[in-house]
Amino acid sequence: MTVQNNDKNKQHLNWIYAISQGDRSAFEKLYTQCSGQMLAVAIQLLNRKDLAEEVLQETFVKVWYNANNYHAERGSVLTWLISIVRNRCIDEIRHKQVERKSENKVPIPSDINLNLENFTSISHNSQLTTCVEQLESSQRQTIQLAYFKGLTHREIMQHLEAPLGSIKSWIRRGLESLKRCLNHEL
Repeated sequence: MTVQNNDKNKQHLNWIYAISQGDRSAFEKLYTQCSGQMLAVAIQLLNRKDLAEEVLQETFVKVWYNANNYHAERGSVLTWLISIVRNRCIDEIRHKQVERKSENKVPIPSDINLNLENFTSISHNSQLTTCVEQLESSQRQTIQLAYFKGLTHREIMQHLEAPLGSIKSWIRRGLESLKRCLNHEL
């Protein structure tokens, strides 16, 4: 590592420490210095500037809330930032692939016995929408991510930054509420 790169990394380290303490000025400085390289990586992986900009924004939100998770022994700050961008791009690519594969099908878990024949009627679709809207926000969000976006429990856990047990409970309770609501409406 050259002296200039070493100095930049020390500066980045200081900013990361300050960000972990809630320092907005350090956050702005880190963004100004590193966002260009991070955006270039995202554009290269996604081939879309609009998605790359969203990923960059999500990455910096994650950095703001998780700066204390940086470990200097694992690499430079810039390497850490680029790995976050890269992982978020991979997630975005996977989501797009899942959306394409499951555009017309909604998987229903085997342990919930919803009447599948009713899903074909237009009136039931509006009932389903009404029932989904009545769910608690955590239940609604996890069900939408799992059954309408195709994410796994672990992907939802990472996306929402919530414990796996909570994700599973929200889905289970939400599906039970949907079942009660749909049976009541039918």
